[in-house]
Amino acid sequence: MSIKPTKSMRNRIVWVTIFSAFLFAGYVSVKLFDAGIVKSGDMQSMANEQQQSSFTIKAHRGTIYDRNNKVLAQSTAAWDIIIAPSYIELYEKDNREFICKGLSKILDVEYETLAKACEDTSNGYYIAKKRVNRDVVEAVDSFILKNNLKKTSIYAVENSVRSYPNGSLASSVIGFINENEEGYGIEAYYNEYLKGVDGRYITVTDADGDAMPYEHEARYEAIDGNSLVLTIDETLQYYLEKNLETTVSQHKLENRSTGIIMNAKTGAIVAMATYPGFDPNDPSYVFFEKDRLTLAQMSDDGKTEDEIHEKRQEIWGRQWQNKAVSELYIPGSVFKMFTCAAALEEEVVSLDSTFTCMGVADVAGTKIRCWNSGGHGTSTLTEAMIRSCNPAFIAIGQLLGEDKFSKYFEAFGFTEKTGIDLPGEAQSLYVPLERMGIVELSSSAFGQTNKVTPIQMVAAAAAVVNGGKLLTPYVVDKIIDSNGNVIKSAETIVKRQVISEETSATMRQILEDVVTFNGGSNAYISGYRIGGKSGTSEKIDDYNSGKTEELRYVATFCAVVPINDPEYVMLVVCDEPTSGYIYGSAIAAPVVSAVFKEGLEYLNIYPEYTAEELAQQDVTVPYVAGYNSIRAEGMLTAAGLKAEIIGSTDGTVVTGQVPISGTVMPSGGTVLLYMGDIPLSDYRFSKVPNVIGMTVEEANKALTDAGLNICVTGSATGSEAKAVTQSIEAGLTVYRGSVVEVNFLINDETG
Repeated sequence: MSIKPTKSMRNRIVWVTIFSAFLFAGYVSVKLFDAGIVKSGDMQSMANEQQQSSFTIKAHRGTIYDRNNKVLAQSTAAWDIIIAPSYIELYEKDNREFICKGLSKILDVEYETLAKACEDTSNGYYIAKKRVNRDVVEAVDSFILKNNLKKTSIYAVENSVRSYPNGSLASSVIGFINENEEGYGIEAYYNEYLKGVDGRYITVTDADGDAMPYEHEARYEAIDGNSLVLTIDETLQYYLEKNLETTVSQHKLENRSTGIIMNAKTGAIVAMATYPGFDPNDPSYVFFEKDRLTLAQMSDDGKTEDEIHEKRQEIWGRQWQNKAVSELYIPGSVFKMFTCAAALEEEVVSLDSTFTCMGVADVAGTKIRCWNSGGHGTSTLTEAMIRSCNPAFIAIGQLLGEDKFSKYFEAFGFTEKTGIDLPGEAQSLYVPLERMGIVELSSSAFGQTNKVTPIQMVAAAAAVVNGGKLLTPYVVDKIIDSNGNVIKSAETIVKRQVISEETSATMRQILEDVVTFNGGSNAYISGYRIGGKSGTSEKIDDYNSGKTEELRYVATFCAVVPINDPEYVMLVVCDEPTSGYIYGSAIAAPVVSAVFKEGLEYLNIYPEYTAEELAQQDVTVPYVAGYNSIRAEGMLTAAGLKAEIIGSTDGTVVTGQVPISGTVMPSGGTVLLYMGDIPLSDYRFSKVPNVIGMTVEEANKALTDAGLNICVTGSATGSEAKAVTQSIEAGLTVYRGSVVEVNFLINDETG
């Protein structure tokens, strides 16, 4: 029996159907509105994330050159290998382990590291390895192709690697910069010019993760950074660093050394070094052996990792810091040149002025001693500078008075930063006029009390000798773009006229007399006109605060060459020597001399010898073997040497000579010539005497009396210079006529 639906039932079914249809349509409409309008941005982002890959193309940093266009820092092409865990999850899920193991071998990265990274399936960008070379990129590409993998899951992104071809050379000037664009030196100071503008590369994939055709790609090329041409000269920099390393080792410096060579006419820095420094190719490596030993000892002593890490960070901060611009020191007697210049300019002293030193000065009840406890007696102004007499400069400072002393202290630039284009320049610490009393004035006048930077000292010293102009020092000569166009050039900036040309000329003469007095100081070089002043200061802060039981010292020397027409000013600062020598004339001056001996002719500054200097020049022994006695003796005479004939000259030739050819020895020395078939047993021998502590004259006599030749090293040859080393140990037996090199040094504050 069938029941026919009534009309009312049919109507209800129709209305329910219509209502359900409307309800479904409304639901669909709401969902479409939500997806298409409300969440369209999110949906689009999800689609883009799944279908687009976008990454940065790193710009190459500009190259840093020395003044002769030799590369000091450069960027070369490298690549980062990227994996996309989200894409691997979508398209390569079954190959995830295979991919991680394959890349682990190619990249030399732990498998576990890559596997863990792939677990984060929401991550579309993970750097598997940074800065690989082209060979690694090709190996990865081959792995992808061979195994039919998606290039959206594994790919290489362009990057660059910064390298420093000369290692630690000029590292304190060049510096380095990390990925956060934080760093030191030129790299940090000129980062906006060097870094360039990064590019971008966008690719589009289809639903299967395969790359879409080329027209769907977008590539915005990186713009490489500008390059810098420095005023630094790579060769002079090497000479400076090599000799700073020698003095750090020889005198066991506890707190590093620094040196600066500046063009006295322009302010250009041609060399600036801190030793020990660091290697910017690996800046985290602890460069100074003393610091490495400190860390090792802390580990042996059971210090915690946090304590060791804190110490390592302290060491890093120190080794990355440019001592020439970022550290303060008490200059000591080098400062006397500024007190002298100010007093001459104000006409409170003259070259005829005299001063009396009894070894100590009483200043308002405070006893201030001279380095020479016996006193210097009466000195002229020039003699006071040569003798570096503290009481004399106390008197000169008092003649100037607090107002004028402070006026010139400021005028020479000691109250302000120099403005050099390097980061981290320190601000000096000094006694201002309103707090300066007679005691502070007196100690400041000979270089104690105030703290300045080495770069301030060099700039001020240039003003003393260059006619009185205070210049702004600089290390970047020009900035050039990738096409070689100069976009910025340095200019000489004269801050102010500090002293007159007349006063400057007088100071040049005084400073030359300091170097040449009594046979020459430790900075003297035969044939060159050099001026300079030494300094030795006490590091009184820690001593007075009880942090150390003994005084520590800073040894300094400042030199100018050629002093008659100044081209270059050089300052060397040796911090905390522990070898037993403390004076700047004994520690820092030999560095100046050694650098100038190697570098002056390179700088096209050539010697001009006096007749007396020519007579004292060393000569090279010629090769005379095989010649008869007349010819051989004539060759030696022509070379400025004497001959002593041993054996018969009848029909024989020279078969042996001592010293051998190529040996450097003083003009007037004697060469022994052995004639004919003389057996070795008939050669003559001498016992080497001990000449340590002798003067040049005494050592020469002792060696000559022993039948030996002397070769004098070191710059000082006057009566105050004493022998400190000899090349052949005393007591040894050597061939008569052999050359013994003897190094002479003046070990006091004179000069």
